Amino acid sequence: MNKHGFYRRLMVILAVYICAIVGTATAGELFTPIADIIKNPAAYLDKFVSVYGHYSGWKNAPGSPPVSRSDWVLCDENNQAIYCTGTMPQDPDTGAPETFWRPLTVLATVKQANGMPYLEVKQLRAIKSNIEKMVSVAQILFSPIEMQGQHVGLLGVLAKGYGVKGERLYLLADPTGAIKIGRMPKLYPKGTILHIRGTVKNDADGLPMIDNIEIVSAKVN
Repeated sequence: MNKHGFYRRLMVILAVYICAIVGTATAGELFTPIADIIKNPAAYLDKFVSVYGHYSGWKNAPGSPPVSRSDWVLCDENNQAIYCTGTMPQDPDTGAPETFWRPLTVLATVKQANGMPYLEVKQLRAIKSNIEKMVSVAQILFSPIEMQGQHVGLLGVLAKGYGVKGERLYLLADPTGAIKIGRMPKLYPKGTILHIRGTVKNDADGLPMIDNIEIVSAKVN
């Protein structure tokens, strides 16, 4: 075998080896879970990490802001939350704050203040949500197990009611029924026609609800 043939074969072997390594890696392995940082902040202190989560504004805050009142919260699907400082999540076109619960990828340095870890954000990218599956309220109420965890869209009218323990709650009603909805990023008066996106979950009483609400459009009557 001549020298050129040897190097060509070596390059092929290396290419196959690299592809095998890349092929065994999953996207999740590229991100450091928020729970890992919270559990063992010393292991990540002053190190760069890539973190995936949802923009939670100031909801789900894990205590007091570590740097300033403008610190914001990044939260995962299990409500593990961490404060962020530095770059703010903003819509690149309007400059407005990103929509509540918008998926984000963050490049940051892990810092610590008063024993609490936080992320000093250097770069972030908002991930546009997949187009949601439009459903009726009845589809969720009649198939709560199958719909659990799904990202859905609903069109209905905002209503108010009371829970099983007498607590005040918001509902979205359409011609097929009404369902409890979680905290909205903006309050609207009763009777507002809403197109919302959200995740099907169970509330504290085990009843289906829509949480992590994103307002697609609203028409106030």
